[in-house]
Amino acid sequence: MCTLKNKRVLFILTGLFLVCGLDAKAELIGYWPLNETAGITATNLADGGTIGILTNGPTWILNDPQRGRVLSFDGVDDHVIAGSIPALGVTSKFTWSFWAYNLQDPNNNVILGNRYDAESKIGSDWIKFTPSKFEYQPSNGNIDYVNIPKNQWIHHAVVKSGTNICYFRNGSYVTNTSTSATMPIRPFYMGGDRFGEYWQGRIDDVAIWTDALPTNSIAGLADGTLTPLTAPAFPVGIFDLADTVGGGDGSLPGTGGGGDLSPTPGTYTTYPANSYVDGTFAPNTNSTAIVIDGAGHTYDFNGQTSNGSYPAWYNGLNMDTDPSNTNGLPNFTGDPENHSLLSGHANKGITFDLEAIRNSTGRSIEHFTAYIGDSIPKQYGTISYFVFVDGVLITNRFHIRDAYDFVTVDEVFTGRYLTIAICDSNDSTNSDHGFIGDPFLSLIPYTEPEPPSGTIIMIL
Repeated sequence: MCTLKNKRVLFILTGLFLVCGLDAKAELIGYWPLNETAGITATNLADGGTIGILTNGPTWILNDPQRGRVLSFDGVDDHVIAGSIPALGVTSKFTWSFWAYNLQDPNNNVILGNRYDAESKIGSDWIKFTPSKFEYQPSNGNIDYVNIPKNQWIHHAVVKSGTNICYFRNGSYVTNTSTSATMPIRPFYMGGDRFGEYWQGRIDDVAIWTDALPTNSIAGLADGTLTPLTAPAFPVGIFDLADTVGGGDGSLPGTGGGGDLSPTPGTYTTYPANSYVDGTFAPNTNSTAIVIDGAGHTYDFNGQTSNGSYPAWYNGLNMDTDPSNTNGLPNFTGDPENHSLLSGHANKGITFDLEAIRNSTGRSIEHFTAYIGDSIPKQYGTISYFVFVDGVLITNRFHIRDAYDFVTVDEVFTGRYLTIAICDSNDSTNSDHGFIGDPFLSLIPYTEPEPPSGTIIMIL
């Protein structure tokens, strides 16, 4: 599995991805490539990450036959002090990834992590990789994997997603455990704790995230096709926009709450605290076009609005009837799990920042799909809907009653802002229970944008 590593090539590729707009992903809080040739510091390439301090003499190896430049520990007293691990709640996520060349028999020495408190040799809370197991204490959330063999490079990763903790070896899933324990802030070391349990071996490409990386990212880190700077945080598949309205991460069945994002007449309301919702607006009831996205594009909805009723956007059912008539679940496709609903009683609009979604997930967006319509069980209501990309109207329909459309929008592949609006069809807002069911973006592997075409004229 392990191949000769050329870090110079990897860094060039990383630079290429960053130039193309693929920023650091998945809340990477520490990435120590361990590519130095001398000195007592280890560079941290994560934005704002803590540098590693080589203590008691870890040795830089410049020509490891398989990994090139790596860091070596003697198992006596040397180690690297590398900041701290954030406090963890029951639902917290993290990922650790690194290469290790073990030179010890099975024991409980610290390859990565900690054993004791930061300032003294006490403490009952620790997280550590050892040659014999991964330990998550005091919850007894250990993973007793097959002992790490000696004299071979192996890629290791552990991923915590809520109460589940999974271990991967050389990119493949091995086993898992569960824990409901919380964890205070812990010190983070390489090669041994500050106060003991020193490990003998070599280590390389250490990285930690405050997110749970998908399995294909773990595989990419192990086979060298990804680096910690380019590993996507989100799997290929569905990204749920309704979940983001409630502050979630776009996953299914979702992590967000209700959201309750209310539009304000005459104002484009932004949400700096929400990574994905750019803003909301109230469709105009006069002849003055209004701003509909963060780029300042405008549109005149006057022909499809009659009065000022502006209820909040809501992640889930927030209307007096269920639009799909399936007992509170917007189950349009027959899938009992993978569905969602963005409640959309007229009149209101919402805009999503597609570039923020690309940057956060590390994915490209193939298309947007949704079921948009008028709540079937609610009699007499009518709605009109509009879907825009970067201010350009892509699809719409007027005067829908007791029906819905399935829409597909491919323009999101290159667009920045996706805007959706529901209006009352200019016949009052009575019973106008519009909805957006399963508002999904389809995420695909990152695709480099095509370079601009055409003739460039230089004016001197």
